[in-house]
Order: sequence, then C-alpha cells, then structure tokens
Amino acid sequence: MQVNPSLMLWVGVCVACLALLSGCGQGTAATVHGKVTLDGSPLDDATISFVPAAAGQRQSAWTTIKDGQYTIIEKDGMGTGPFRVEIRALRATGEKPNPNEPTLVPSKEIVPSKYNSNSELTVEIKPGENTADFALKSK
Repeated sequence: MQVNPSLMLWVGVCVACLALLSGCGQGTAATVHGKVTLDGSPLDDATISFVPAAAGQRQSAWTTIKDGQYTIIEKDGMGTGPFRVEIRALRATGEKPNPNEPTLVPSKEIVPSKYNSNSELTVEIKPGENTADFALKSK
C-alpha cells in the first residue's frame, strides 16, 4: 500500500498544531488564595470576584469567603494579569419583606462600595500560586 505524500504532510502538520495547542495555556493557569478582614475581623459569608483589568483578558473568577479565607484553584478558570477585586457581603436588615416579593429578604451591603461596585482594590495574578490578602476598613 502506497501512502500519498501530501496526505502524510497534512497529517504531520495537524499533529504538530495539536501538540502546540495542547501546550498553550500551560504556564498561564493560576491559583489564588488569601485572607479577608473587615476592621480587623475575618469576613464571613461573603464573595470575592476577580475582574480582568486589561483589554483582551477573558478569565474572571469568583468564590465565597468563609471564616476570612478564600481559594480559587486552577481548574476554576483563574486567568493571569491585572485584576480589579470586588468583595461583597450582604446582611439581612430585619425589615419585613415586600408583600409583592415575599422571597426577597431585605438586606444591605456591609462592605463599603470602594471595595465592590467602586472597587479600588487591584492585584496582579501570575502563573502558578498567588496569595492576595485584603484588610478592609468600614470607615
């Protein structure tokens, strides 16, 4: 059986491309963990989001904060580069729910907006393991 040389070339090019593509992304995966405090106390029952700050970045990530600690691992899609960080923690106000929306519990944000919707927090995430701690102040 004779094999067409152009078919062998095409197969070789495809294999080389797949090998190169399988290496893409390696070295750019990241893990980030850290501590979050509010006025010196560990923040609990909150969320932390990493929003890409550079044009062309596509990988944002978020997780929950428990007992002042959080971790985002590689498989959860953490990208690399500069990120704006948003930290949120809602607490029930104790007010009666709106009768038209009984499932919505009235709540308020306990973290100042300079750490979430108007966040001033930034971090540079590099490939591999990263630590990013945040000491927030309510005033």
